[in-house]
Amino acid sequence: MANKLCQKCGKMLDEDTQFYTYKNGEKTEMCKKCLTMHIDNWDPSTYLWLLEKMDVPYVPIEWDVLRDRAFAKNPNLNGMSVFGKYLSKMKLKQWKNYGWADSDRLQALNEEKRSAQEAERAAFDAEIKEKFEAGEISEAEYKTMVSAQTQHEEYINAPIAQPNTTMDRYYDENTSILNNQLDNSVAQLTEDDKIYLAMKWGALYKPQEWIELERSYEEMTNSFDIQDADTINTLILICKTNLKMNQALDCGDIEGFQKLSKVSESLRKSAKFTAAQNKEEKNDYVDCVGELVAMCEREGYIPRFETNIPQDKVDLTLKDMKSYLYKLVTQDLGFGQQIEDALKKIQIQKEMAETEVADPEADEEAIQGLKDAEIAEYYNSIEEQKNLDADLFNSEEEQ
Repeated sequence: MANKLCQKCGKMLDEDTQFYTYKNGEKTEMCKKCLTMHIDNWDPSTYLWLLEKMDVPYVPIEWDVLRDRAFAKNPNLNGMSVFGKYLSKMKLKQWKNYGWADSDRLQALNEEKRSAQEAERAAFDAEIKEKFEAGEISEAEYKTMVSAQTQHEEYINAPIAQPNTTMDRYYDENTSILNNQLDNSVAQLTEDDKIYLAMKWGALYKPQEWIELERSYEEMTNSFDIQDADTINTLILICKTNLKMNQALDCGDIEGFQKLSKVSESLRKSAKFTAAQNKEEKNDYVDCVGELVAMCEREGYIPRFETNIPQDKVDLTLKDMKSYLYKLVTQDLGFGQQIEDALKKIQIQKEMAETEVADPEADEEAIQGLKDAEIAEYYNSIEEQKNLDADLFNSEEEQ
């Protein structure tokens, strides 16, 4: 993957993906973004010189089709929205043998078709707009049916809603405090309160904004353990940012709201004003079994919960199961012995297996010796029994 230097922005970018290609195979001197930064997709004079530079013909009807498709997806077109797609289309078999010099001839061939399409489009748009203004169709249907050209004209000519700038953003004691429209909370502020709030939050805020800032500040101090001056200063900035966020949202400034949201999130994380970080410091939350066990190990076992409520069937069933399990383990006298016998048996089997593997001949000799000893013991027991029988017989005869 080779990189190429853009002569405009001075960045080293990927040559294959960030630069257009001339017909001779060479790459453009500037990257795609810099080369198309001044293109207005609705104004041919802003991109014709680029088509001549790339030596591709200008066919208005083809450009308009690509532009309308891009506009339908996103009305906020940029320079690269259409230009790159148009260059790719001019590489197709239908157009690849034409160059910039063929533009006039191709336009003449398509002019009649283009004029007919524009006339048909204008008539259709006028009919749809008339139905919309008469209330026969909805706004969604109108925007779906009308052409991209008409949508663009309405889009750029639509009046931009301006935020209300008639309100004085500065605190004026002679006009604001004595105004009858102030709510009760503002009217209850004393002169000392006004001085304190102005010094804390700044004199560029109105009394209503002071109260909102102070309320937000108190809520944060009650939720987090704040002990140092640096954290307090960060908290003040967070409160001011949140106030500006609400004001931006109220006046419809979505872009400003999004930027302020990022600033607020960054401030909160830097000062550890998040729920997760607060939980790590205070350990006030138990939201899983692991944390419950850790709390028990740290603070001791949980005392038995005593209740005088009569037990239901479920409680009695659990009690019976608990009693049965207790008796099974503690009162079965042979249970422990069975376990010991099983362990001994497993140990003997293990030793025998190791002996067989270690020395099979020695094991065979041991078995043979064991048989001889048993035979001798057997005959000795028979002989002893004979002697006992003879003694018993002799004693009976003497009697």
